[in-house]
Amino acid sequence: MSAGISFPKMRLPPIAADNLTATEWASKEEKAKLGNAILAFIAKGMPTQGWTQRLYHRVSNMWGFIAHYNCQCFGSIHFESTEGRIRFLEHILHAPCHGSPRWTWCDVEAIIQRRVRDSGLVDAYRLQEKQEIERHERAQLAILMAKYPEKQERVVMSPMPPLPVRSCEQLNLI
Repeated sequence: MSAGISFPKMRLPPIAADNLTATEWASKEEKAKLGNAILAFIAKGMPTQGWTQRLYHRVSNMWGFIAHYNCQCFGSIHFESTEGRIRFLEHILHAPCHGSPRWTWCDVEAIIQRRVRDSGLVDAYRLQEKQEIERHERAQLAILMAKYPEKQERVVMSPMPPLPVRSCEQLNLI
Protein backbone atom coordinates (compact mmCIF):
# COMPACT_ATOMS: atom_id res chain seq x y z
CA MET A 1 0.00 0.00 0.00
CA SER A 2 1.44 3.37 -1.01
CA ALA A 3 1.32 6.53 1.05
CA GLY A 4 -0.61 9.52 -0.14
CA ILE A 5 0.70 13.03 -0.60
CA SER A 6 -0.03 15.48 2.18
CA PHE A 7 -1.11 18.90 0.91
CA PRO A 8 -2.53 20.95 3.82
CA LYS A 9 -2.95 24.16 1.77
CA MET A 10 -5.79 22.51 -0.14
CA ARG A 11 -7.98 23.08 2.93
CA LEU A 12 -7.43 26.84 2.91
CA PRO A 13 -9.52 28.82 3.01
CA PRO A 14 -12.21 26.58 4.49
CA ILE A 15 -15.42 26.34 2.51
CA ALA A 16 -17.76 28.95 3.96
CA ALA A 17 -21.45 28.22 4.40
CA ASP A 18 -22.22 31.72 3.08
CA ASN A 19 -20.98 30.65 -0.38
CA LEU A 20 -23.34 27.66 -0.54
CA THR A 21 -27.04 27.06 -1.11
CA ALA A 22 -29.13 24.94 1.24
CA THR A 23 -31.08 22.02 -0.18
CA GLU A 24 -34.28 20.55 1.16
CA TRP A 25 -32.18 17.85 2.85
CA ALA A 26 -29.00 19.69 3.87
CA SER A 27 -28.30 23.10 5.35
CA LYS A 28 -25.57 25.41 4.05
CA GLU A 29 -23.62 24.68 7.23
CA GLU A 30 -23.88 20.90 6.72
CA LYS A 31 -22.71 21.25 3.12
CA ALA A 32 -19.75 23.37 4.25
CA LYS A 33 -18.85 20.95 7.08
CA LEU A 34 -18.86 17.89 4.80
CA GLY A 35 -17.14 19.77 1.98
CA ASN A 36 -14.35 20.73 4.39
CA ALA A 37 -14.16 17.11 5.61
CA ILE A 38 -13.69 15.92 2.01
CA LEU A 39 -10.98 18.54 1.45
CA ALA A 40 -9.29 17.49 4.70
CA PHE A 41 -9.32 13.85 3.60
CA ILE A 42 -7.75 14.72 0.23
CA ALA A 43 -5.26 17.10 1.89
CA LYS A 44 -4.09 14.33 4.27
CA GLY A 45 -3.22 12.11 1.31
CA MET A 46 -6.47 10.10 1.23
CA PRO A 47 -5.42 7.59 3.90
CA THR A 48 -7.54 4.44 3.96
CA GLN A 49 -7.95 4.72 7.74
CA GLY A 50 -9.45 8.21 7.22
CA TRP A 51 -12.09 6.96 4.81
CA THR A 52 -15.30 6.86 6.83
CA GLN A 53 -18.89 5.81 6.25
CA ARG A 54 -19.91 9.49 6.45
CA LEU A 55 -17.45 10.46 3.68
CA TYR A 56 -18.45 7.43 1.60
CA HIS A 57 -22.14 8.28 1.83
CA ARG A 58 -21.53 11.82 0.56
CA VAL A 59 -18.75 11.22 -2.02
CA SER A 60 -20.51 8.22 -3.55
CA ASN A 61 -23.30 10.67 -4.47
CA MET A 62 -21.05 13.39 -5.90
CA TRP A 63 -19.18 13.92 -9.19
CA GLY A 64 -21.05 11.04 -10.79
CA PHE A 65 -19.37 8.40 -8.63
CA ILE A 66 -21.51 5.33 -8.36
CA ALA A 67 -21.96 3.55 -5.10
CA HIS A 68 -19.84 0.46 -4.65
CA TYR A 69 -20.79 -2.58 -2.63
CA ASN A 70 -19.80 -0.74 0.53
CA CYS A 71 -17.47 1.85 2.04
CA GLN A 72 -14.51 -0.55 2.20
CA CYS A 73 -14.87 -1.55 -1.46
CA PHE A 74 -14.90 2.09 -2.58
CA GLY A 75 -11.92 2.82 -0.34
CA SER A 76 -9.87 -0.13 -1.53
CA ILE A 77 -10.43 0.80 -5.18
CA HIS A 78 -9.54 4.46 -4.76
CA PHE A 79 -7.24 4.88 -1.75
CA GLU A 80 -4.95 1.86 -1.41
CA SER A 81 -2.64 2.79 -4.28
CA THR A 82 -1.24 5.81 -6.05
CA GLU A 83 -2.98 4.64 -9.22
CA GLY A 84 -6.32 4.58 -7.39
CA ARG A 85 -5.78 8.05 -5.93
CA ILE A 86 -4.96 9.41 -9.40
CA ARG A 87 -8.11 7.80 -10.79
CA PHE A 88 -10.18 9.30 -7.94
CA LEU A 89 -8.82 12.81 -8.43
CA GLU A 90 -9.10 12.65 -12.22
CA HIS A 91 -12.72 11.56 -11.87
CA ILE A 92 -13.36 14.65 -9.75
CA LEU A 93 -11.54 16.87 -12.26
CA HIS A 94 -13.45 15.66 -15.29
CA ALA A 95 -16.91 15.27 -13.80
CA PRO A 96 -19.53 17.82 -14.77
CA CYS A 97 -21.11 19.43 -11.73
CA HIS A 98 -24.70 19.11 -12.89
CA GLY A 99 -27.80 20.36 -11.24
CA SER A 100 -28.95 23.23 -9.13
CA PRO A 101 -27.37 23.82 -5.72
CA ARG A 102 -30.92 23.99 -4.36
CA TRP A 103 -31.28 20.27 -5.12
CA THR A 104 -27.73 18.89 -5.32
CA TRP A 105 -24.28 19.44 -3.89
CA CYS A 106 -22.99 20.82 -7.20
CA ASP A 107 -21.80 24.01 -5.47
CA VAL A 108 -19.57 21.97 -3.14
CA GLU A 109 -18.48 19.74 -6.04
CA ALA A 110 -17.37 22.77 -8.06
CA ILE A 111 -15.38 24.26 -5.16
CA ILE A 112 -13.54 20.98 -4.48
CA GLN A 113 -13.03 20.36 -8.19
CA ARG A 114 -11.42 23.81 -8.54
CA ARG A 115 -9.15 23.18 -5.53
CA VAL A 116 -8.00 19.82 -6.91
CA ARG A 117 -7.27 21.40 -10.31
CA ASP A 118 -5.45 24.43 -8.88
CA SER A 119 -3.36 22.35 -6.47
CA GLY A 120 -1.53 20.37 -9.15
CA LEU A 121 -2.07 17.32 -6.97
CA VAL A 122 -2.73 14.97 -9.90
CA ASP A 123 0.67 15.81 -11.40
CA ALA A 124 2.32 15.23 -8.02
CA TYR A 125 0.67 11.80 -7.77
CA ARG A 126 1.73 10.96 -11.34
CA LEU A 127 5.33 11.77 -10.41
CA GLN A 128 4.99 9.63 -7.27
CA GLU A 129 3.64 6.77 -9.40
CA LYS A 130 6.61 7.00 -11.80
CA GLN A 131 9.01 6.90 -8.84
CA GLU A 132 7.22 3.88 -7.36
CA ILE A 133 7.41 2.03 -10.69
CA GLU A 134 11.11 2.80 -11.02
CA ARG A 135 11.82 1.60 -7.45
CA HIS A 136 9.89 -1.59 -8.12
CA GLU A 137 11.64 -2.24 -11.44
CA ARG A 138 15.08 -1.56 -9.95
CA ALA A 139 14.34 -3.99 -7.13
CA GLN A 140 13.27 -6.62 -9.69
CA LEU A 141 16.45 -5.99 -11.69
CA ALA A 142 18.62 -6.42 -8.58
CA ILE A 143 16.89 -9.73 -7.79
CA LEU A 144 17.36 -11.00 -11.35
CA MET A 145 20.99 -9.91 -11.51
CA ALA A 146 21.68 -11.70 -8.23
CA LYS A 147 19.88 -14.79 -9.53
CA TYR A 148 21.76 -14.86 -12.85
CA PRO A 149 25.23 -13.42 -12.18
CA GLU A 150 26.76 -15.21 -15.18
CA LYS A 151 24.31 -13.50 -17.56
CA GLN A 152 25.31 -9.93 -16.71
CA GLU A 153 26.99 -9.16 -20.02
CA ARG A 154 25.19 -6.51 -22.01
CA VAL A 155 22.66 -7.80 -24.45
CA VAL A 156 21.99 -5.64 -27.47
CA MET A 157 18.40 -5.91 -28.62
CA SER A 158 17.56 -5.21 -32.22
CA PRO A 159 14.73 -2.73 -32.63
CA MET A 160 11.30 -4.14 -33.28
CA PRO A 161 9.99 -3.62 -36.81
CA PRO A 162 7.21 -1.04 -36.97
CA LEU A 163 3.67 -2.33 -36.86
CA PRO A 164 1.65 -1.96 -40.04
CA VAL A 165 -0.52 1.16 -40.12
CA ARG A 166 -4.20 0.41 -40.36
CA SER A 167 -6.89 2.80 -41.34
CA CYS A 168 -9.86 3.63 -39.15
CA GLU A 169 -12.08 1.62 -41.49
CA GLN A 170 -10.00 -1.51 -40.94
CA LEU A 171 -10.34 -1.12 -37.19
CA ASN A 172 -14.10 -0.39 -37.40
CA LEU A 173 -13.60 2.91 -35.59
CA ILE A 174 -15.71 5.01 -37.90
